[in-house]
Amino acid sequence: MGYRAVRWVLVALIMTTAGSEAMELNNGTMRLRLGTDAEGNACILTGALATGSTFKSTRIGKDSGEDGLWKAVDSETFLAATAEPAIIDGLETARQIYLAREGSLFRLSTRITNTADTPKPVSQFPVWSGSWQMEGDANRLRWWKALSFAPVERPLADGETFELGSRLHSSDTRHSKGVNPYWVVCAQDNVRLYFALEWCGGWYAQIRGTESGFTFDVYLPENETQLVLQPGESIEGPVLNVTCVDEPSERQARASWMRQREALARTLYDAPSPSYPFVYNHWYTTRFDLTPAFIRNQLDHMAPYDFDYFVIDAGWYRGCGQWEPHPDKFEPGEFEGLMADSKERGVPVGIWTCPQFLKADAGDLPPEVDVPGYYEKFIDGHLLDLAGTDFTQTLLDHVAMLRERYAASWWKYDQVFFAEQTRHGVMRNVIAFQDALRAVRAAHPDLHIENCQSGGRMTNEFTALLAQSHWIRDGGSTGPEHARSNLREALGAMDFLPPWACTRWTNNPDRSNPEDDEFTRYYMRCAMAGTWGLVADLSKISPRQRSVIVEEIAHYRRLNALKADYVYDIHYPRASAPLAGVTFYSADGAQAAVLLLRGSAEGDTPMPSALPGLSKARKFGVEDVDTGIVTEVSGKALRNGDTGLTLDAKRQSALLFIKAKQTQPL
Repeated sequence: MGYRAVRWVLVALIMTTAGSEAMELNNGTMRLRLGTDAEGNACILTGALATGSTFKSTRIGKDSGEDGLWKAVDSETFLAATAEPAIIDGLETARQIYLAREGSLFRLSTRITNTADTPKPVSQFPVWSGSWQMEGDANRLRWWKALSFAPVERPLADGETFELGSRLHSSDTRHSKGVNPYWVVCAQDNVRLYFALEWCGGWYAQIRGTESGFTFDVYLPENETQLVLQPGESIEGPVLNVTCVDEPSERQARASWMRQREALARTLYDAPSPSYPFVYNHWYTTRFDLTPAFIRNQLDHMAPYDFDYFVIDAGWYRGCGQWEPHPDKFEPGEFEGLMADSKERGVPVGIWTCPQFLKADAGDLPPEVDVPGYYEKFIDGHLLDLAGTDFTQTLLDHVAMLRERYAASWWKYDQVFFAEQTRHGVMRNVIAFQDALRAVRAAHPDLHIENCQSGGRMTNEFTALLAQSHWIRDGGSTGPEHARSNLREALGAMDFLPPWACTRWTNNPDRSNPEDDEFTRYYMRCAMAGTWGLVADLSKISPRQRSVIVEEIAHYRRLNALKADYVYDIHYPRASAPLAGVTFYSADGAQAAVLLLRGSAEGDTPMPSALPGLSKARKFGVEDVDTGIVTEVSGKALRNGDTGLTLDAKRQSALLFIKAKQTQPL
């Protein structure tokens, strides 16, 4: 199949490519031609998709080398190249490109080496920059706010500039109006460029529209590096993943992006297959007031719910750094016995820890505590010096202990990892954490890892590729507003995170009206778009409410079967939208599931919206699980939204399963 040139280049570059030395990375789907521009700077000359879509690139950064020659890099997993490094004031800067062996995803990164005889500060660490052109013009930019996951989309007009970023942690709002480190540039002809940053610390990006495309500059500001390189020392910065997709719909483009990232996770980390467990956690029921009697009570009442994991959150341990059962709560061996009891009942256990903290006397801190340091009153712990200690071995030993002593199959890490001022600098601490977490994944390929970090403040492509679950936002309330919040956050996050990474919780349903079956269903379903968990005192849930919840668990598991292909339409809950939710499709268009939650509408409301992911030339049975009625509808009518189905005034939600009937095509 032939390639159609994708214009990613500066206009001046088009005139000079013929005379430049070029090498090519080509996996049969994506072709990257690498060379030099008119000024001798190393750059991506052109990028092309075998499907016929294109984008063109320009220089990789204003501090690129004058020589700019590219060389192939040995790699078993990627097609890779590095540019001949530039040396400026003793700092050698080398840019690297890694193209996946299948698909259209490529990885960009920078390595800096101090070639001088004296220490050299690095005030800003470059990730990547360029000026890219796209066929049809780059005319829209989309990103997502941190913690709320609210999507923001703006025209990317000539001269329009947008600044994105976060402080200290990759999606933090404590020190700034942070955003998640993901954005997408969309062109008029269905070409989309998805950007995803693999970095747990703070970052900055500037994106500016041009007449025929856009420029971008991604880097770590000085307050996110605090970096001085010693003579001969080399350090590699964040990885920026770019995926070029040409698909006619948002649904299909997102699915391609998600599938390629799942493949990348397997390539990089031998990551386990995605799963959609139903999980128990006690946190918003007990907080720190966890007791053996409470745990035993939950174990005695959990059978009807068929949990996949039973997770013990904060409150079980003696203190930070003393990860043993609290002696004032548990008799010797009692906590271990309770964990073994859960496992014997067929429910693997999970454990919450924050191993980056140590409980210590503020007047006599041990040397492994960072300085000036950070003290977290909430957990009575001082942050360790991650870069100044062997944190990789510390974390490996810690997780091995959790697995051996408590039979933990799930590990949830939490709380902040990085502070404003440190002994060795923020950037080194971020790298130390990422190296340690990478080592844990390699040592425990079957461990289910949950990225919490104070409820969603470290969401990024590194944690998304490496961890299976994400506590995407804290929120201990219950009732209607929490239900709506669950839905907004999950649907926003699922625009850039795979559904299995977006965990939402139903909190203490017994504190709402247990006789209101309709609200109970609604509350459960608002957390089912991604991965679902229940926070509760199970003994307080009435038989009536329990029966509704158990029925919804069965629906959730049925719904999960249609999440695997990543083909879904998001109906984001906007002020004017009568209904919100998500529609999942099978890749072959023969099945779908529609999860709808009442939004602004009152009274009888038509449902569902158009279902363009279904095959037009087939008949379908549409099952409403609440009424049990199966309606036969043509694929054409479903695609047009002309079904005649209605959400009556008494119902707050609906769940429809749609399956092609075994008949000849129309």
